Amino acid sequence: MTDNIQTIQPEIIKLGKLEINLEELRNFLVEAKKNSYAGNGEKQIAEDGSKILTFQKGNFYYTDNYAGYYQAPGSEIVRWQKPNGQRIWQMAYSGGMQPNLYGDKELVHATFEFLKRSLSKITKENPFRGPEGESFDEDEFKYWAYTSPKGNIKRFVGNEWISKGAIIFSQNFIGGLIIPE
Repeated sequence: MTDNIQTIQPEIIKLGKLEINLEELRNFLVEAKKNSYAGNGEKQIAEDGSKILTFQKGNFYYTDNYAGYYQAPGSEIVRWQKPNGQRIWQMAYSGGMQPNLYGDKELVHATFEFLKRSLSKITKENPFRGPEGESFDEDEFKYWAYTSPKGNIKRFVGNEWISKGAIIFSQNFIGGLIIPE
């Protein structure tokens, strides 16, 4: 019986002259993020002191660039095929530790290591930060991430928090596809 068989076409979107398969982009973002900051990827230090992590596979080239430590805003960019290729997706993020914790290097280090483990739980359904809409707990740490309204790879805005009894780290993120003229 073929009445119950449904062919699912990949979601293709045009970005200028490019045609992008969104499923491939989702899968790439998960792999790139797991192989960069969340996976302790190799960092380059830019002339301005910011940190740069990169990942490339197939037609996509990923860059994560951030500056700072206690508060470290940054951006993630996916380009077509090469480091100077057409930008197709971007996310900006900003936030960090609560100011009263800036001097507590042991707690800050433990928080960032927990953040990396949280970010490694990323899913292709919500390839932004850590697990979306559910918490990830480990020892005394708890991580949450939410997009509001429910975002998708095309356009999203969200927040993430880490608590250890009280919120000790928070960050906002925003991004989506880059639609050229």
